Formats: sequence, C-alpha cells, structure tokens
Amino acid sequence: MSSPSADPLVRVSGLTKHFDSSSGLFGGYELSPNGLNFPFTYDPDVVRAVDDVSFEIQRGETLGLVGESGCGKSTLARVLLQLLDPTDGDIYFEDENLAELSKEALRKRRKDIQIIFQDPQSSLDPRMKVGAIIEEPMRAHGMLDAAGREERARELLESVGLESQYYDRHPHEFSGGQRQRINLARALSVDPEFVVLDEPTSALDVSIQAQILNTLQELQEEFGLTYLFISHDLSVIRHISDRVAVMYLGELAEVAPVEELFEDPKHPYTRALLASIPIPDPRSRGKRSVLEGDVPSPINPPSGCRFRTRCPALIAPAEYDLAEAEWEDVRALMRAVTRRSFDADDAGSVRSRFLDGRLSDAHCEDVVQEAIEHVVADRWERATELLQTEFAERSICARSDPPLAGDSETRRVACHLHTETSEPETNRTGGTM
Repeated sequence: MSSPSADPLVRVSGLTKHFDSSSGLFGGYELSPNGLNFPFTYDPDVVRAVDDVSFEIQRGETLGLVGESGCGKSTLARVLLQLLDPTDGDIYFEDENLAELSKEALRKRRKDIQIIFQDPQSSLDPRMKVGAIIEEPMRAHGMLDAAGREERARELLESVGLESQYYDRHPHEFSGGQRQRINLARALSVDPEFVVLDEPTSALDVSIQAQILNTLQELQEEFGLTYLFISHDLSVIRHISDRVAVMYLGELAEVAPVEELFEDPKHPYTRALLASIPIPDPRSRGKRSVLEGDVPSPINPPSGCRFRTRCPALIAPAEYDLAEAEWEDVRALMRAVTRRSFDADDAGSVRSRFLDGRLSDAHCEDVVQEAIEHVVADRWERATELLQTEFAERSICARSDPPLAGDSETRRVACHLHTETSEPETNRTGGTM
C-alpha cells in the first residue's frame, strides 16, 4: 500500500449530491390544502444520495468502497467522475478541482480518469467490433494514427489476458469475463492514472471473479494505476484493497487499512457487515448477528447518526442511570414494539419476556410500564412513539451527527462511541454484536 502523503492523487472534500422529484410534467407538485384557488403546491422531495463525503486516495493505492445496496456508492462514483454534477463539494485530481473545470478542460482530463461499469455486456456497443471499441477513446482524444491505435489495441488485448486476433470479433461472441476484460482494455487505452471500478465482478461467476481480480492487480502494477473499487462483497474488498471506506445512507461510517478494518472494526455498522459474511461451516448457522430493521429513506434520514435506528450499540441517554444489562433490555423492548413482533396478552408476560425485574431508574421504569400498558391495550403506535421519544431520541446518537474522525489519516470512524462528547462515560453503554 502507498504510504500516506501530503499530495494524494484524488482528494474529495464535502462532496454532496441531492436529487429532487421535480422531473416530469407534474414532478414536485402536490394537491394544495388551500382549496380550488391554489390547487397545487410545489414541494419536491429531496433524496440525499451523497452527503458531505470526504476522503483521499494515494497514488498507486486501491481504496475499497463498501456498503449495502442503495447506500450511494455508485452515485458517489459518478459524481466523482463528473458524470453527475455535484450539489456541493470539491473533487481534486492532482490538485485540480474537477468541479470547477470548463466542459472542454474536463473533456481533456477524462483521459486520465476512466471507469469500468458493473455490467460487462450493456457497457459494450453490440454493433462495434472489439478493436473499434478499444480504439474509440484514443480517437476521441486524438491519440496516435490508425495504425498506431490498432497496434495498441492488440497489445492491450494481450495485456488483459485475451488473444490479439479477437480484434475483429463482436462482443456477443465472448463470455461475461471476457467482455469485462475488453472493458479493461478500453479503459487502459488512453493510459489513465485513476480508474473507478463500479462492482466490476458482481455479474460474473466466482471462478471468473478471481481471474479478473488477479488481472486487475497485475495491471495496476504494470501501468501504475490507482483504483477506487466499489463492491458490496467484503471478500472481494479484502482481496484487492489497501484501505476500505464503509458507506451507509450517503455518509462514510469508517475508513481504515484493510486488515485493521477486518481484524478490529470500530463502527457497529462495519461489525454488522463483517458478521454477515457467509461462513462455509453448517455448524455455524444461526450464530451470526443480523441487523434488524430496514434502511431508512434517504429522503428523510434520521437525525444525528444515520445508523442509530438499526444500531445495536445505541448510547443510553445521559440523564438516565441504567446499567448496561438494563439498557439492553430496554433496547430489545423498543425494537420488538417497533416491529410488533410479539403477542401482548398481559403486562406481566410482556415484562417477563423483555425485562429482568424492575429498572433501577424510577423514571425509566415508569416510561417502560406505560409503554407496556399501551401495547396490551393494542395502542402500538403510542407505545412506539413514547419509547422513541423518551429513549432513542434523547441519546447523543440522535442529537448529534458524529464526525468522521480518528487519531490518524488512515483510520477514522464516525461513531459517538469513539469520539469525545459531553456524555459521561458511565452512560455510554451499548450492546454488542
């Protein structure tokens, strides 16, 4: 891995991309409550796909970007390459801000920055021959003459593990892995410095994935490439990355060297992702922790830490004096009430199901008892609202967005469990995975 330096190849600062529902004939318009005089109001929903993301990539490094589907990984890649205009933020490539370049200057810069997409079939023109596909970027940037472009295309085919005689064939004549190699050759044709790989192996068989990953590493060494490798497959990320950035709901949760992250994850979301890796041992089935709840909508993300609604280590409110085991009981009750995942015959059975006796904090005891009574009376929504208001929303996790911070440039985490806050240490209790 490249050692951190003061002059990274890529530096992203405060990158933000929001979408709204204003597209289409009636996009963003709603029926107005004011009657017929004003039948519609314009109030488009805003999707916060990428929100205030900052990171650096060193020359020759592979930064892995991982997270659940829909967390904003691909949007981040497209904004980074200026395929989408950023809402805010700066994107520096060799100290040149891509977000401020003119269209012509950006077009010239694209020679140094290439992307390989997820689907190797749809990203190749079926009407063009392989040679023309590889030569197209060179023609667009005025590189070499016709004979020179053909010679380079044939050389690149061999560099990515194909035969030079494939030059005159069409994409449909190749397998998925071979098509992705053609995409690699096309990206390398203009001699780029930085390549974004957007899940380049997810559409391939496992055996073919390994071949493509090995080819990528060989090409990185041969051509001196820098990669941003996007994937939801943690095994692939561990194999190819030097550092890993974990993304959740449009924000970075943790950034760390690959082995440090896998051996000592700091963020509860990172721990949950690692716990979800399949284990090829049937005796281990049923022992892994699974995150509960759904990913919140990026239109209306939670306040504070965006992971808090699913976090198994939510910090207890500072004003309550609860032991760690008691807070775990309260958390379990909140999750079950929110999901309505149990039958509430009477208050006693509910208490014995979730609580080990009375809570030591009198106010907490009163709140929990009231919530249980609402549940028994089939007032689930009132019980959920009461528990969320009294416990979840009073946590530092709900009141403050944790910064992505750490004691080094290579290891940072956005979690109140690992940052200095005003919360007393005795109340920073949380569950374990």
